Amino acid sequence: MVNGARLRVEEVGVGPETVVFSPALFTNRGLFDPPIATLARDYRCIRYDHRGQGDSGFGVPQPSRELLGTESLYRDALALLDQLDIGRCHWVGASVGGFVGVRLAARHPDRVRSLVLIGLSTRRVSRADLRQIDLLGWMVRASHPLGPVGAAVRRRVAEQVMRNMFGATFMADPARQRDREQWRQRFLAQVVPEAMPMLREVFGHPGNPPELLARIQAPTLLISGEDELAGLDEAHNDPLQAQRVIPGARLVTITGAGHMVLVEQPEAGTAAIAEFIRAASAA
Repeated sequence: MVNGARLRVEEVGVGPETVVFSPALFTNRGLFDPPIATLARDYRCIRYDHRGQGDSGFGVPQPSRELLGTESLYRDALALLDQLDIGRCHWVGASVGGFVGVRLAARHPDRVRSLVLIGLSTRRVSRADLRQIDLLGWMVRASHPLGPVGAAVRRRVAEQVMRNMFGATFMADPARQRDREQWRQRFLAQVVPEAMPMLREVFGHPGNPPELLARIQAPTLLISGEDELAGLDEAHNDPLQAQRVIPGARLVTITGAGHMVLVEQPEAGTAAIAEFIRAASAA
């Protein structure tokens, strides 16, 4: 129990240092199977599901909807470190898991040995986009009692989630058809009315502004998928902007990947993470 929520937490591996893995929206701790398989030989590896996501009470009503937002997830993570007696750790965060890691590293520099941020965005979601998210939530709630028509609406929403999460390479690769279908069904199972408060609070995140990023002292690795950045100008390239603000940060771009680097290119993503963490440990 962490801050009143039952979080699903798993531990594997032993070692003098700990790596904590924090997943992206619409995923769970299983996202980190590849890097954990590599790092658990030498590190204590902890992974968990955020409240309201994965196996930590997906869709369970909260005393306050704000408890599903980024700041609350950060407070959960800090409390989890305390409960597990983790004084200092390497933090690997994907998407919203990276937002949590940014706050830990900026506000508690003594707790974060190194920081890996996968698919980081820095800007707040625009009001227009939030209105679109609210509309999506309304559509999902309205579609639920509509039988086949409602199911078709939810499939369309799930397909849009697919396009947002995965890059063009993964979506077009004939050899990944089975993988795509598995993720399509996973997303479809989460496009339900109970999940809409969580979706709204996570997407309504306060951003990762320069003044917060500049406070990070830990060695930092930013990992981005090349497909996700395709077509963006420099001003909208969030990982590049973050690299310029975080002292000494490195940026690695993974070919053939979108937002879900560890699904689309697990070997390349794992290699980048493992090399960075081991170098940070040796420094």
